[in-house]
Amino acid sequence: MIWNISWKNVWRNKSRSLIVICAVTLGTVSGVFVAGLMKGWVDQRIHAAIYTEASHIKIQNPEYLNNEELKHTIPNYEEIENYLNNSDEVKDWTKHAKIVAMASTSRGNTALTLKGIDPVEEKSISDIYDFIIEDAGDYFESGFKNPIVISEKTADQLRLINYIISQELIDSLKQLGADEKLMASLSTIQDQRFITEKKFKAELESMLKPKQIKDYGAYIMKLAKNYKIRSKVRFTFTDIHGDMVQKSFRVCGIYKTYNTMFDQMNAFVKIDDINAIAGLQESDYHEITTILNNDSDESVKSFRDNLNKKFPQANIMTWKELAPDAGMMSDFMTIYYYIIMGVIFFALAFGIINTMLMAVLERIKELGMLMAIGMNKKRVFNMIMLETIFLTLVGSIAGMVIGGALIGIFGHFGLNFSTVQEGFEAFGWSAMVYPTIETSFFLGVTLMVIIVAIISSIIPARKALQLNPVEAIRT
Repeated sequence: MIWNISWKNVWRNKSRSLIVICAVTLGTVSGVFVAGLMKGWVDQRIHAAIYTEASHIKIQNPEYLNNEELKHTIPNYEEIENYLNNSDEVKDWTKHAKIVAMASTSRGNTALTLKGIDPVEEKSISDIYDFIIEDAGDYFESGFKNPIVISEKTADQLRLINYIISQELIDSLKQLGADEKLMASLSTIQDQRFITEKKFKAELESMLKPKQIKDYGAYIMKLAKNYKIRSKVRFTFTDIHGDMVQKSFRVCGIYKTYNTMFDQMNAFVKIDDINAIAGLQESDYHEITTILNNDSDESVKSFRDNLNKKFPQANIMTWKELAPDAGMMSDFMTIYYYIIMGVIFFALAFGIINTMLMAVLERIKELGMLMAIGMNKKRVFNMIMLETIFLTLVGSIAGMVIGGALIGIFGHFGLNFSTVQEGFEAFGWSAMVYPTIETSFFLGVTLMVIIVAIISSIIPARKALQLNPVEAIRT
């Protein structure tokens, strides 16, 4: 009976109840969507940390971490190789030679790490090959001698990117319906090369109107960008004997990930092309990267502990240790969810308390009558509490349904934050995010809603319990 009465009481003043329900719905939608957005970002960051940057497990010489000299190769490599090949927990693994080198061209130079890899094996460990930019070469598929894959950031520093207004670009703008004045302006600098993005942007801003830049600027920048594939890059580094050596590589492909720091530090070459000149032997490698069949935290930690016992002379780290930012997000993501929802429901609680207090004050005579005919204080308290729970639960369920639908839609199409792409990628975050959420999150939100409703009902319920039946009837 109390449940039935409480539900009907919620709808006695429909306008007021609907206002509170709408407020709870909007708050829940906001919280669910923000949580889904964060989950999507974190999942992408974790995927990048494992399958682009670090792998599940990385094995190195402890001395190499302190001093990145070529002589600090992995100890007992053959034993580790045999163990990994025979382990059921290992899905794939590969090895790298790493050389800190100075790269230079006729127009620029930068320091980076050359990673000697086996391109075929690397594809089973890393997804770098998926990040090769369109029209910017390939992943060691060309028949170049001494090929190298560098990042777009490195290519920019070495001045291997220039900008050209080509006839093809002008024809493309015509098809888009651009006005003749725009194309006439661009024709004045047709086939002229700009060696930096900054100079090209400055030239466009000086000759085009703000509206033209707003409408076509990004499109022009994209089509005008020209990558100088097949360019030679000379690397200078110290070999295993301490002698300074030089070697030239020809750019076969240019990649771009979501992590600017990673891009700026890493270039990839075939391991056979650097071993001989660096003085490395066939079994001399600086790191082993491993992907496991089970990527749960427990499995990764267990496998690391087994390796540590088996090979105490090697340094073995998990992806969480190699990418602590992603590891911290993974560990505390659930807490972040409920902090967000907690802040929202804390703010909504004051509105719920106010609404229920008004409902109690409007029904003083009625509550006094119920007490006078025998309804005890426990039932009065339960009635007020159930009204609050129903009021909050209706709004939160509607909010979770709408929020889940929005996550489903944007999880399929994605959200593009390209206007702040550079800032996101500086921290390793993708500017294109696909929101996602776990079912368990909705169960947690439902429990939180019930708790908030119970807490919010205490003040109105206490007000009702303090009523004197005789005085309340006279009101």
